[in-house]
Amino acid sequence: MAEISYSKVALALFAIAAPSVFVWLGIGEALRVSEKPSEYIGLTFSILAASLFAVISIVGDPSMLLPGNWRMAWQDAKDVQLRLMRLTYLFVVYLLVLFFLVFSEVVDYQKIESLYFIHSIFGWFSIFAFILSICLPFEIKNIQISRLEMEIEARRGRNGSKKST
Repeated sequence: MAEISYSKVALALFAIAAPSVFVWLGIGEALRVSEKPSEYIGLTFSILAASLFAVISIVGDPSMLLPGNWRMAWQDAKDVQLRLMRLTYLFVVYLLVLFFLVFSEVVDYQKIESLYFIHSIFGWFSIFAFILSICLPFEIKNIQISRLEMEIEARRGRNGSKKST
């Protein structure tokens, strides 16, 4: 059975609680009144979504599997797929931020006061996605480090087998 990572549980609780506090403090109304934050949020998450899509494409490329027998490749692929799934969820959260941005702009433009709460949802998702994004560089670094370590071990194995012949 997998061990519970208390740091990940703490991050998840913080990622849910912090945006909720900001919504309670009125971030939705602040986003509705001012256009600049929405522009910056849209630009930032568009860039993050495009970058993350590129990372998922590169890291998930089957040619990136380490050389070796099929069992090593299968294990490597299984580990990478789990990590890629987390990155894919983050990509979906970025898309939700962009969706709520567009939806909130339409609501504001049409002056549909009964839907002004959408600005609060947009604010919540923006902060949530930002908090989750803080871990993104570390996740990508960990993927690369584990692949490098596996490649070093594979090369040691190849060099060791050459010496024994």
